[in-house]
Amino acid sequence: MGRAGILIAVAGISVAGMFAAPRCHAAAHPVRVDEHSNCIACHADHATEPYVHAALKSGCISCHQVENHDDASYVAVQPKESNGCRECHAAGPVLHPHLPYASGMCTRCHDPHASKFPGLLRARVNDVCLDCHLQGRVKHPSRYLPTIELTSDYRFGHPYARHPVNGSPDPIRGGELSCISCHLPHGGNKLHQLRMGDEIPEDALNQNTETKDVCQKCHMKLWGMDNIRKKKRSR
Repeated sequence: MGRAGILIAVAGISVAGMFAAPRCHAAAHPVRVDEHSNCIACHADHATEPYVHAALKSGCISCHQVENHDDASYVAVQPKESNGCRECHAAGPVLHPHLPYASGMCTRCHDPHASKFPGLLRARVNDVCLDCHLQGRVKHPSRYLPTIELTSDYRFGHPYARHPVNGSPDPIRGGELSCISCHLPHGGNKLHQLRMGDEIPEDALNQNTETKDVCQKCHMKLWGMDNIRKKKRSR
């Protein structure tokens, strides 16, 4: 058992209760089906959102299995020994993995079929993250599940009171500031899954060793000082 698993076991908390996604078709399927059935004829909603899981092109049995017993059909996800999502999405080695990612609980954050949001997320980035990490919203509080406190509009408060987490532009990555502006959602090599300086797409400070820090890179860019540092380095 890994360190995270030991800690949770000691705390007496069920990982399944904290993160597990709903089971798929525990009861019999409404109509009899087999591996050749056209599932999309009834489940069109699984393929009509702006972002669709590429596995659907290979058919539903890429991830599901069908079992027929007498006159009833049962549809479920592939058994655990198939390695689930990792069959296609191999896990990369990181020192500090995000618990759901390390535990193969991909559907805690991602919709396995289709989504309105990039990355097949179940909701906007911050809504997904805060569902587990916002004080007062967590269903199963634990000392091993870090939570944060934000203003009532969820725009400020982390990592300190006036720091924005939403509703402001992201100086480095572009778009809107969110949890993944600073944190890697699957895990990373820095504590708290913080981004390394060289994992930020824009070379704001020429990747100098002393400036490989997510906070410095963002704030130097925000304050318009990144060009000053670049000129000094080019001399």
